[in-house]
Amino acid sequence: MNNQRDRFKISIGFPVYNVEKYVHRSLASILDQDFDDFEVIVVDDRGTDRSMEIIQELKYSHPKGNHIRIIKHEQNAGLAEARNTAIKNARSKYIYFVDSDDRITPHALSTFYDAAEKYQAEVVIGSNFKQKEERIWVEDGDVLPSIQFLKEGEFTYYLYKNMTDIMPNTAWNILFSMDFLDKNHLLFPNIRFQEDIAFDELYHPCIQKIVFLPDLTYYYLLRADSLMNVQARNSIGINEVERSVKLCKLLKTQCKNYADKPFYGGVCAKTMRRCFFQVAGILKHRERFTGQIDDKEIRDIMKHPESLFNIMNLKQLRKYNLFYYFIGILPPKMAVTIMRFICKKKGYLKTSLQTT
Repeated sequence: MNNQRDRFKISIGFPVYNVEKYVHRSLASILDQDFDDFEVIVVDDRGTDRSMEIIQELKYSHPKGNHIRIIKHEQNAGLAEARNTAIKNARSKYIYFVDSDDRITPHALSTFYDAAEKYQAEVVIGSNFKQKEERIWVEDGDVLPSIQFLKEGEFTYYLYKNMTDIMPNTAWNILFSMDFLDKNHLLFPNIRFQEDIAFDELYHPCIQKIVFLPDLTYYYLLRADSLMNVQARNSIGINEVERSVKLCKLLKTQCKNYADKPFYGGVCAKTMRRCFFQVAGILKHRERFTGQIDDKEIRDIMKHPESLFNIMNLKQLRKYNLFYYFIGILPPKMAVTIMRFICKKKGYLKTSLQTT
């Protein structure tokens, strides 16, 4: 544990890798806050463009430039490790992540801090704008309801009682208590693909006190060149399938950590749902992958982490777990045919879906 955690109220984790087009606007939005007691931990992940030069210019020209602290990786390590570097070096009570191509509103930090202190929350989640270059709009699901879960077991009961929830699949625009991260030994899994999803499955079951805010505090930039935007690509590297497989294995291993909890059935069901969405993405783009992936590989993504006997004894979401279990043991061709049929009926194969 960092013994300087009381120097600031908030640390901003700000990973930087090849974002010279956006980084000035992004970092300036942090420095222009109406809140002053913060540090910005810029993690230089060894990009090849002018991003760090732009940051150095801001560090010396902006009135709050002295809030910036730069930590350099020896070599490119990826977003997960950059965020872990920020966590390990934070000198504050809370930490908040901003992706270096996004922006925050001028009142973001004060809004989060006030809510965290008022409710003594471990996690505070805000609402966001979505932006495509200079166009800004709000879509369904971007504005959260105003909800507080403050009693022990209240949030995990809500989260795992059924298959619906309002949790975002991101690490940005969330204020985390450093005590919460330390107590639960929480760091991002060292993967380079959908690390936010893997981190979700680590921290969600640990939460006792969480606050959801309707306040719009974050501009999320939808970039045409994003690694997640596969729609415009003529071909997709087979390594992205391999990453999906690795992610699902990791999630299923993690969920076993909660086998003795009353909400374990919910953890399993939601883990398998994430795996199903990975399969949906693979089926949607199967013809564009640069290598072959056979039906058995796709079916095996749906292998349930528990035995049939243990699933029958689960207290939550048993029918969902049974469905995923049987998909995972069917003959490969049959399993893939059924999953393709479900994905088509649900609209998961339409070109607007971005799951891989």
